[in-house]
Amino acid sequence: MQPKAPNSPKWVNRIFAGDKVMWVVIILLLVYSLFLVYSNTAYEGKDNATQELVQQLLFICIGMTGFYFMQMCGLNFYRKISAPLYVLSLVLTVLMIALHKGSGAARALTLGGFSFQPFELLKFAVVMNLASQLASRQKIMDKLEIIPSFHPSEWRRNKAKQLEILTSQTIPLLLPIAIGCIITVRFSNSTTLIIGGSCLAMMYLSRIKAKDLGKIAFVGIVVAVSAIAIYGAINTHANRADTLKSRVGAWSPWVAVKSVEVESDGKEYYKRRTDENGDPIEHDQTLYAKMSIATGGLKGKGPGQSTNRYLAEADKDMAYAFLIEEHGLLGGGLVMLFAFLLMFYRSIEIFRKCSTTFPGLLVLGIGTVIVLQAFLHMLVSVSLFPLTGQQLPIVSKGGSSLVLTLTMLGILMGVSAKVEQQEAERVAKLSTPADRIKTTGK
Repeated sequence: MQPKAPNSPKWVNRIFAGDKVMWVVIILLLVYSLFLVYSNTAYEGKDNATQELVQQLLFICIGMTGFYFMQMCGLNFYRKISAPLYVLSLVLTVLMIALHKGSGAARALTLGGFSFQPFELLKFAVVMNLASQLASRQKIMDKLEIIPSFHPSEWRRNKAKQLEILTSQTIPLLLPIAIGCIITVRFSNSTTLIIGGSCLAMMYLSRIKAKDLGKIAFVGIVVAVSAIAIYGAINTHANRADTLKSRVGAWSPWVAVKSVEVESDGKEYYKRRTDENGDPIEHDQTLYAKMSIATGGLKGKGPGQSTNRYLAEADKDMAYAFLIEEHGLLGGGLVMLFAFLLMFYRSIEIFRKCSTTFPGLLVLGIGTVIVLQAFLHMLVSVSLFPLTGQQLPIVSKGGSSLVLTLTMLGILMGVSAKVEQQEAERVAKLSTPADRIKTTGK
C-alpha cells in the first residue's frame, strides 16, 4: 500500500477553497495587474508610482472582500439575488444615462462622490438572471419552444398556443436580455456583444432547440441594428452609430504594414492608413498599439522599460499591447492568452461537475463574460477587431470593473467549493476503501 499524501493545512483550504487551478490563474492575473500599474506610472512620466500601486492594491483588497463574501454565500442566495440584482443594475444604468451631461457617451455614474460603471454590473446580472430562468425549465427543455412561430398561418391556426409561448417563455427568458442589450448598445457596442454572446452560449448548453437559437440570433441582430439606427436618428451629437461606423471604417487587420516614419526607438514601423485626401483614418490607439507590440518582440523590454510614449490608456484599454511591449510575446502575450483560455476551460470543468443546472449555468455565464471581454480586448490590441474600449479583466487598472469582476469570481469559486464539498462527502459515505478506489480511482 502506498503512503497517503499529506493533506494541505485546513487554513489553506479555507482561504483557497474551490478550484485550485482557477486560483493560480487569478493570482497570476493580479500579479500582472500590479506590474502593469507600477510600470505605467513610469511610462507616463509620473513620480507617484508607489501611490498608484497602493491604490491598485486597495481596489484588489475591496474586490477580494467581495470575492470572499460571495464565496461564503450559498447557492440559494445566488438564485435569490439574481432578479433583484438585474433590476438594480438596470436602474443604475438608466440613471447613468439620464444624469449624463456632455457630448460624449455615458460611461460612469457618480453617487456620493464615488464613480462606478453600472453596465459592468448589468452584464453579470443578465447572465445570472438567465441562469435562474433556464434552470427552472430544464425538466421540460427538450419539448420547450422559446420563440413563437414567425408564420402568420401558425398564429391563425393556434393563436392560444403562440401567445402561451410568448408570455410564458419568450418574455421571461429573452426580454431581460433584450433590454440589457438595447440599453448598452447606446454607449458600448462591445458590452452588447458580450451580453449577447454569453447568453447564446448558455442557451446552447441548456439544450434549447437549434431552430430557436437561430431565431434568437436573427432577432438579436435585427434589434441591435435597429437600436443603433434609432439612436443615431434621435441623437445628433454623439451616438454609437457614428462611433461604430468610424471605428469599423478605420479598422485595419493587417498588422504588418511597414511605415516610413521613424518612431520613439529610432526604427521604422507601421504606416497610418489615409483617405483619398491624405488624411489619417487609422485611430491613434490602434497605430501605437501595433508599435508597442512590434517593439516588445519575443522577450520584451522589461518592466518599466517601455519606450513607446504615445499609447493612450496603456493601463486600461490597451493593457495587452503594453504588457507585450514590456514582457514580450512570451512573457506577456502568450501568458495572458493561456491564462484566460485556462480560466474558460476550468469554468467548463466546474460546469460539468455541477449536479444541478443553476450553479452550472451560473459558472458558465460568469466565466464566459470575463473571458469574452478578455479576448475582445486582446483582439483589439493586435488590430484583429475594431476599437471597443473594453479593459483586460482583473489586469487593467482598478476601479469598479476590477472590484466587480473579483466579486463575481467569488460566486464562481463558491460554486466550485460547493462541488468539491459534495464530492468529498460522497466519497466519505462509501463504506470500504475498495468502494472508494472503484468509484474515484484513488
